[in-house]
Amino acid sequence: ALTPLSPLQVWYMDGYYKGRRVLEFRSLTDFVSGQNFVQHLLPHPWAGTGHVVFNGSLYYNKFQSNVAVRYHFRSRSVLVQRSLAGAGYNNTFPYSWGGFSDIDFMVDESGLWAVYTTNQNAGNIVVSRLDPQTLEVLRSWDTGYPKRSAGESFMICGILYVTNSHLAGAKIYFAYRTNTSSYEYTDIPFHNQYSHISMLDYNPRERVLYTWNNGHQVVYNVTLFHVV
Repeated sequence: ALTPLSPLQVWYMDGYYKGRRVLEFRSLTDFVSGQNFVQHLLPHPWAGTGHVVFNGSLYYNKFQSNVAVRYHFRSRSVLVQRSLAGAGYNNTFPYSWGGFSDIDFMVDESGLWAVYTTNQNAGNIVVSRLDPQTLEVLRSWDTGYPKRSAGESFMICGILYVTNSHLAGAKIYFAYRTNTSSYEYTDIPFHNQYSHISMLDYNPRERVLYTWNNGHQVVYNVTLFHVV
C-alpha cells in the first residue's frame, strides 16, 4: 500500500512536547544540510515521538489526549481525528525514557499500526491495526509485555519487536506475532552508540530502522537483526 517511489523526503519534528512545526525536506541530503524545506504548522500540538508519515499524511498523538490525528500535507489540513479508546496518555504509559511516548504510530509492509496501552490491560503493550483513512481500530492484540519496561518498539511484517532498554546495552528482547497472536523472548543485541534512544521506527520502503539517539539521527540496516 506504499505510494509509488519518489525522491526520499524527510519530515522533521523537534521535541516531544507541545510542538506544532513540521519541516519537510526534499531529500536526506537537504535534511543533513538543513536546506530546501517547507514548513507545516499543525493546528493541534503533538505529544511524544511516535509519529509517522504514510502515503502523504502525518499520523500523530494530539497533546494531552489519546486522540490520533491524521494531517494531510498537500491540503495542509486535518482529515480525521479519533480517540484510541482507553489509551493512556500524558506519561501514564510511556516507554522507559518517558517523554510522553504513550502512543506510538508505525507503518510496516501491512499498513498502519498504533502501539500503546490501557488501564484495562494493566499497562501491557496493545498493538492495534488502524484504517489509515478513518483511524478506526480494525483489530487489537494484547501482547502481555509491560510498556514502561520497554525501551522502544517497532513493527516489521506484522511482528512487534521490543527492546528492553533505551540505554546502552539494550537488546531486542521480545517479539509478538500478530498473525498467530503469539510471543517469544529474543536475545538480539542492539548497538546503541549514543546511549539514549527516544525514537525508533522501521521504514518498509528502505528496509531500515530510523532512530533518534541522544540528538543523533542514526539509520540501522535491518539485515543486522537476522529477522526470521
